Amino acid sequence: MPIGYILLPAAWISLLDEARWISAVGVLAHLGLASAFLGTILMAVVAEFLYITRHDETWRDKARMFSVVSTIFFGVGAAFGTLVEFGLVTIWSNFITIIGSAIVLPFYLELFAFLTEVIILPLYVFTWSKIKNAWVHWVIGLAAAFGGYWSAYNILAVMASLSMRPPGLIVQNLASTTGKTVAGLTDYLVTWAKPTDVWNMFWWGANVFIFHGILAAAILTWSVISAIYLYGYLRERRPDQMKVLRVTVPGVAIMTAVEGFILGHEQGELVFQFDPLKLAAIEGLFWKGLKVDPLMSLLVYGTLNHAFWGYYSWPADVRPPLAPFDFLPIFYLGFMVTLGVLLGVWSGGLSLWYLFNGFFSRFNWARAIASFLERTGPYAMPLFAALASIGGAVTAESGRVPFILVKASPDPNGGPPVVSGVPIYSGGLINPTLSLPGWLVALVVIVEVAMPALAVYMVYIYIKRRAVREAQVVEY
Repeated sequence: MPIGYILLPAAWISLLDEARWISAVGVLAHLGLASAFLGTILMAVVAEFLYITRHDETWRDKARMFSVVSTIFFGVGAAFGTLVEFGLVTIWSNFITIIGSAIVLPFYLELFAFLTEVIILPLYVFTWSKIKNAWVHWVIGLAAAFGGYWSAYNILAVMASLSMRPPGLIVQNLASTTGKTVAGLTDYLVTWAKPTDVWNMFWWGANVFIFHGILAAAILTWSVISAIYLYGYLRERRPDQMKVLRVTVPGVAIMTAVEGFILGHEQGELVFQFDPLKLAAIEGLFWKGLKVDPLMSLLVYGTLNHAFWGYYSWPADVRPPLAPFDFLPIFYLGFMVTLGVLLGVWSGGLSLWYLFNGFFSRFNWARAIASFLERTGPYAMPLFAALASIGGAVTAESGRVPFILVKASPDPNGGPPVVSGVPIYSGGLINPTLSLPGWLVALVVIVEVAMPALAVYMVYIYIKRRAVREAQVVEY
């Protein structure tokens, strides 16, 4: 998170810093809960499908467990999401103007998605022994999962628009053109070129961003599930644990490959097109003017001789101070890219071992590698997935500073592209009447961290009591 903005009055430096810390911790915590729900409800639906097709009671047991776990994460996440929403509205109150005038459609549709979750998820959880037709019950679970992913789809559509201005969206600086403001609070008004352009919130570039985020959520949760079952399997060697591992570990490997090689590549090209300043920041292109970067050129153009505008090519009043941005290459290249690759290596290696054990077990080198991956997997996989997810979130959210609804236009004078948008500082998004004493900031951050911890503890209590009941039945 940035320390402050040297181009702004001192009073705004502290306020922006505190406001962004509260928002960042709250959003990341809520993303963690949302990811946990999306991953566990997907696991429940997959497990029930395997139960129906394979007639294996193990999968019915796992599906029922994960349906309850997903409900816990949904319940806490929904309550916490309301808290985060009110916090964002309070801190960035001018954002309401933009929502109401331009990008309200995904939020409106998200209400229907949320209602779908609220109504169908309890129906799925409490009808395990009530509905005799297993396929009917599975369809109910599928509908509950659809509600969750539809909700994520709409929220991520809004987040995508903040990073890349949708086609047809017009940002007007009223203060510079008419000398007026909106309600005396913000200088900016956002409108569409024509009413039907509102559906451009879901244009193809937004969909790349959306599915990139949704897949990251599933990867994170399934990595944690794999780690838990791998930890138990190394100590107990139960067949049911291996059954789960043979589904989740290859699932993580496949999703990671799609995330990196397909969606990640497309996302990078969109950043290059819509926000070259952000590209320079996250790739560490800290120079002025055009300079050839062979690696970037190879990734973007497939050649080795293309030149890119460096971070210092843009005027100081457009780019923020360097302090937050010299950390962005660490979050992007160090966390998201490097640890994402390592997650693919661990999950891919274990997948080959679990799926083709009969072949690879004949080789000493394969057994040695598999033993290393298994012993480190319970710690490496969730760590890699979590840090890669955090790196991606920080890169996407903090990397767009100092604007939202970003757009890059060609410079008629031959200089770097002109980067514009709605600023987050005074006259843009932040509430000009806001006051955040230190004790209040600390209290809010504590609550934001405590809510996901509470959800994890509730899941732990449920699984522990469930294991005790199963042990009592077996003993009896």
